[in-house]
Amino acid sequence: MEEFSILDPRKPEQEISYMPGYFRDLNLDQLLQQIKEQAPVYDIEALFYRMPEDADWEQYRRQIYTDVKQPEMYACLERFSETMRQSGKYINHQASVENPLQKNAWYAAAVYNYCKAVCQLQADLSRLPVASDGLRQFSAYLNSYVNQEGFAGRKAAAYQIQQEMDGFQLILVIENNRLTVTPGKVEGAYAHFLGESDTCSSPFAGDMTQSGLEEEIFTIYRKKYPALFDGILKFAKAFPDFEDSTIRRFEKEIQYYLAFYRFEGKWKERGFTFCVPDRNPVRDMQAKGLYDLALACSNYLRDKPVVSNDFVYHPGEAFFVVNGPNQGGKTTFARSLGQLVYFTKMGLDVPAEQANIHDFSSLLTHFSVEESMETGRGKLMEELDRLAPMMEKEAEGAFVIINELFTTAAHYDGCIMGARVLQHFIGNHCRGIYVTHLKELGDAVEGVVTMTAMLDERNGTHRRTYQILRHAPLDMGYAEDIVEKYGLKYDSLHTRLETEKEGWH
Repeated sequence: MEEFSILDPRKPEQEISYMPGYFRDLNLDQLLQQIKEQAPVYDIEALFYRMPEDADWEQYRRQIYTDVKQPEMYACLERFSETMRQSGKYINHQASVENPLQKNAWYAAAVYNYCKAVCQLQADLSRLPVASDGLRQFSAYLNSYVNQEGFAGRKAAAYQIQQEMDGFQLILVIENNRLTVTPGKVEGAYAHFLGESDTCSSPFAGDMTQSGLEEEIFTIYRKKYPALFDGILKFAKAFPDFEDSTIRRFEKEIQYYLAFYRFEGKWKERGFTFCVPDRNPVRDMQAKGLYDLALACSNYLRDKPVVSNDFVYHPGEAFFVVNGPNQGGKTTFARSLGQLVYFTKMGLDVPAEQANIHDFSSLLTHFSVEESMETGRGKLMEELDRLAPMMEKEAEGAFVIINELFTTAAHYDGCIMGARVLQHFIGNHCRGIYVTHLKELGDAVEGVVTMTAMLDERNGTHRRTYQILRHAPLDMGYAEDIVEKYGLKYDSLHTRLETEKEGWH
């Protein structure tokens, strides 16, 4: 099997080394930092950059993740990863020491742990129920690999030399300033003699750096009983380049699933909801209990709740145009939709109670940013510069998220330009969401649904509910309650100014 990958059913391509632009718009960069913390030894960040390009590729991953979530499968993959990490640690040890004997002893331990990890995983995958094509193919690869003559010989030699190192014991006699070293069994562990860790039972299992006494002992013993020490040196020469690139690739790529599973489990324990998204193109695209996962994680640490929302795209509906008050949850809703599409396409579980998501070719975002004072070109020109590549590239069938576009344009011009942007993407069979202050935009284009961030007007207030519903734009001043909250009404300002004046005298 050549260039096998459990992330890509086709021949794997080179990893994307840069973070896609939509990551920061959707706060996926914040989520990725938390996911990475679940696999700190591995450099898995780039594994989350490349999005599957079609439904088959996505399903390939989803099947593997379904297998990984089975408790026994998860446990055996964790055991494999831990033993492979131990092998890698020994390789790093042997590269950092100069003593030839100790260097080759670490090398032999690395080969032993590698063979142990591979054989254990091969046995586990053979006995456990495996439903995914990816893990079945890898299981078949392991079966073939462990039965190869080269691996079998290497494994036998590694197990033999490790057994000899584990069983290495000697007797030290110090009498009249004379040190005598002979083979034999002793009472207690080697570590007790040196006053070190109780877990150390052999000089080969100790610290990376040998003490002066250990070096003297080894020198004496090797002269009198050279078989074991010569065997260690010969082993390293006999079995160079012991690692298989496909297996090492698997070790890294499986962390994509294991890390997300640990991340998901951590937040489930805290009450968060995840589900496996349906992928039925005949049914309406919809979700229930959808929430912004990045915001929810952040708010949990501040003991603040996050409001979830439901949505549905009925036949003929392509875009949500969302109006409503500032700080009413519009951008949060848009981000939650983007995260939903992203995690669905990545073959992972999604932050919702239930979801049915259609297939999209890609994910495109355009979020409002602060005007650059360096260019002096104005915010509108900068927005158009960032919008142009989105409209020029192959956007057929993409999911598009636009947040507060044309905010500095005249109202009439903003409506005209916004309608043309919607017409372009709808004409390319895209679906998406457009957050805007332009209330008329919802009626300007066919296939657009107006949604509104709702307010609770009871008790004479305009309290934000963070619920996004199908509703005509609200005809009211959205900023009144914010002005009042921060004491910016005329009476409040007047009172504060008078108080300040009194303090000046």
